[in-house]
Amino acid sequence: MLSAVAADLFGVAAEVTPLPGERHANARLDVGGRPRYLLKVYSADTGESDLALQNALLVWLSDAGTTTVAASGTAVVDGKSRTAHLLDWVDGREWSQAGPPEPARFAALGAAVARLDRALVGFEHSELDRAYRWNPLQAKELQAMLSLVDETDRPFVAAALQRFGELLPDLLELPQQAIHNDANENNVIVTDDGSIAGIIDLGDVVRAPRVCGLAVAVAYAQLGVSDPVSAACQVVSGYHQESPLTAAELRLLPELVDARLAMSITNAAEQRAADPDNRYLSISQPAIRALISDLAAEPRPLLAARYRDACGYRAVAAERNVVTWLRSAACDPAPMLRTDLSTADVHCIDWTARGPAELQMQHGADRVAAAIDAQVRATGSAIALGRYREDRLVYRSEAFAGQRGRRSVHMAIDVFTADDEPVFAPLDGVVTAVDYRPADCDYGGVLLLEHRCGDGTPFWLLVGHLSEASTTELRPGDAVRRGERIGWTGSAPENGGWPPHIHVQLFTTLLGRSTDLPGAVRPDEVDVWESISPNPNLILRAPEPTAVDPVRSAADIAVRRRTNLSTALSLSYAEPLHIVAGEGAELIDADGRRYLDLVNNVCHVGHCHPRVVEALSAQAAVLNTSTRYLHAGITEFARRLAATFPDPLNVVLLTNSGSEANDLALRLARTATRREHALVLDWAYHGNLSSLIEISPYKFNRAGGTGPGERVRICPVPDPYRGEFGGDGTRYAAEVAAQCAELPPAAFIHESVPGCAGQLELADGYLEAAYAAVREAGGLCIADEVQCGFGRVGTHMWAFEAHGVVPDVVTLGKPIGNGHPIGAVVTTPQVARRFVTGMEYFNTFAGNPVSCAVGLAVLDAVEDERLMANAATVGAHFKDRLSALAAHHEVIGDVRGRGLFLGVELVSGRRRKEPDAAAARRVVEEAKREGVLLSTDGPADNVLKIKPPVVLTVDQADRAVAVLDRAFREG
Repeated sequence: MLSAVAADLFGVAAEVTPLPGERHANARLDVGGRPRYLLKVYSADTGESDLALQNALLVWLSDAGTTTVAASGTAVVDGKSRTAHLLDWVDGREWSQAGPPEPARFAALGAAVARLDRALVGFEHSELDRAYRWNPLQAKELQAMLSLVDETDRPFVAAALQRFGELLPDLLELPQQAIHNDANENNVIVTDDGSIAGIIDLGDVVRAPRVCGLAVAVAYAQLGVSDPVSAACQVVSGYHQESPLTAAELRLLPELVDARLAMSITNAAEQRAADPDNRYLSISQPAIRALISDLAAEPRPLLAARYRDACGYRAVAAERNVVTWLRSAACDPAPMLRTDLSTADVHCIDWTARGPAELQMQHGADRVAAAIDAQVRATGSAIALGRYREDRLVYRSEAFAGQRGRRSVHMAIDVFTADDEPVFAPLDGVVTAVDYRPADCDYGGVLLLEHRCGDGTPFWLLVGHLSEASTTELRPGDAVRRGERIGWTGSAPENGGWPPHIHVQLFTTLLGRSTDLPGAVRPDEVDVWESISPNPNLILRAPEPTAVDPVRSAADIAVRRRTNLSTALSLSYAEPLHIVAGEGAELIDADGRRYLDLVNNVCHVGHCHPRVVEALSAQAAVLNTSTRYLHAGITEFARRLAATFPDPLNVVLLTNSGSEANDLALRLARTATRREHALVLDWAYHGNLSSLIEISPYKFNRAGGTGPGERVRICPVPDPYRGEFGGDGTRYAAEVAAQCAELPPAAFIHESVPGCAGQLELADGYLEAAYAAVREAGGLCIADEVQCGFGRVGTHMWAFEAHGVVPDVVTLGKPIGNGHPIGAVVTTPQVARRFVTGMEYFNTFAGNPVSCAVGLAVLDAVEDERLMANAATVGAHFKDRLSALAAHHEVIGDVRGRGLFLGVELVSGRRRKEPDAAAARRVVEEAKREGVLLSTDGPADNVLKIKPPVVLTVDQADRAVAVLDRAFREG
């Protein structure tokens, strides 16, 4: 039937593969042995209004570039007229057939749903508000169908629909739009690389808040996976990265997911009753039942907290109020034991896998208690604490086992003392719950107290491991006063088998639970639980550190970057490196593997240079303040730095970065000349401040840029390899002269060796001629030496010196501090004098004593270790070896640069000089796999940039060449 429709209606002769559908007939049409079209034939009972909605949607999304309609028509099938659409096929497999999803695929699903939602914004049609069984806003009406639902499913469905009815008023306050409403496992198409090719089937589109559509995707993405909550978080995070979610949407999301699952069960039951032979109607039901069972133990407020965390919000919104108040002067907690922790010497025990063997619980509570006492006496302390956020070896019993991992991270503080010691309420409060939980490793006697912040925000304090008698005096609802006794510490037989102590844990939400709240959580949940259970030292007030720093894997860090850092901040390499240390010209990853760093010019004298580290730490231990006081550090650094420049460059202004330096240089020039315009070289990059993006073609002429501003004129870069005039610098400089004649500039600013333009050596004679033209027009010449200066070029301290010119202003960046935040502007007395206008130049911590100590140490290292000479020697050797590779690898078009500022341009065909960015990316990845770090630059990103710490050795250069040789061969 479908093949006849394709042939007769659309003239397509194809092999037909039927696809599942709830009401309509769907098929894949293969032409020439490859999938070409999707044929959709609507059921004969489809109303005109439904068809009108579908047609309007297809036109709207086709205009938006989201889907393409090849043809539409009407066919007679089984004697009935039926509408058919022929759509371009979306290559890929259904989500359900694409294999076990990786985390990235879940995030990609969320992003795809968000993009489709964005494409549907503004679409209007009367049928969006039709009465429809899958409209999420009409979910409560399905309560009438509960009798058709299987008895085993009915409790969940009834509860989910009831909760939905309760949240519906809040849901209706959210903005509404057209949503796809059916991103299920058979409607999401996945490519071979795991990306989302598209979301198909527009039959369920309705008007609703967009979070309802996200809930559908979350519900079905969780089916059949081992950790559905993590999968859901990844989908939510992916959506949020594409289209940020609000706190109100995230609060409702868990219940909306439940409502969707309940709708699926109820609708399937009703449809099965009407059409018991349609297997498609039950296709998702077994997996849905398994998911509901899996999520039964997950409190919905905890799910909402995890979704918030996945989007970078505090997991619990109230946490901020609670923590702020506990830190304030208004909060004055009483000591909880007779020993006041705020004034006592405390000793923190170590219950991690690295802790002393005598503290492990297999020795029994009494022996461990004795070992803790011995540690307290040996350290001269008054009392021992067990740390917050500690990943504990002692939580190895079955009591801490779980389906998705062991609960091993302690979210409380333990205060060790003798048994039968009185315990006091730290604040006024009300008893929420009292319980006795004597099972092994449980709390024993436990109290849950509710307290209130000054603004009325509630929080709770759980005090565990009390005696059994402690649970007989207080009852829920009883008021307790600050300093009032609330119980006694319990002995091991009655406190769950632990050495005598109190477990003190804060809660910003109870998650619908009581004294069964967990004191330990899975390591992958710690970020969420830090918000649910903040550090209780906010109440105990021990002066020593009581929390263990979290240990994060590379995957954890990558996730956190996406949630709490701007996604505009990029990472290097297809598989980013987790770097934890550096030494010399090498970086070291979390597994101890060393990588040769050929990229990091900022760590000029080598990563973690001992002389620089010592200078920084020594000065930081004495003084760090602003420049409003006399201090020898700033004057000595300025004197030493100025001495490295030719006359008349001898006035120094300090900044915190190269970007600040370039911004200040522009101010100097504009103030001195009373002009605004600047001449810049094409593809230049001068920093990330707004004033510098304005003069950086590398930024404003690429993605996200808005082109040059009115105050900028661009001059061609004098590129000897690709430029119009080859190596004739004076011919390029004619454009500078022409620009100056048309509109005299405030300044001509240039990198002395352009980096982002492709590690270029400026054509001979260019700067001399350009400077002459600018100065004749009354402008200043600014040399940006942030990347290429400080001896890196080998032959001179500053790269401009190789061109026989002296700028009016020179800018320096973090390499002069080996990565420490320091920069500088060096100028002439004449320019500096014109900057004295009555407006003070004050940059709070530019030139602070620590920064100047670091700068002096870097100067000492450059001079004493003869690093400029090293750059010359190693750089020349490196460049010769790279040039020799060109004889064996046609892809190398040019090798250029000076000292240890080198570039290798990769091309497809040396005569055509066609940039080969793909080869450059591949070589960078291959080199990284072999332990050599490179990056690319240039207008086409086809230049390998080499600018390592200037401590690079000949052996290291040879190693790099060998790795590059293999990488080129593998291409």
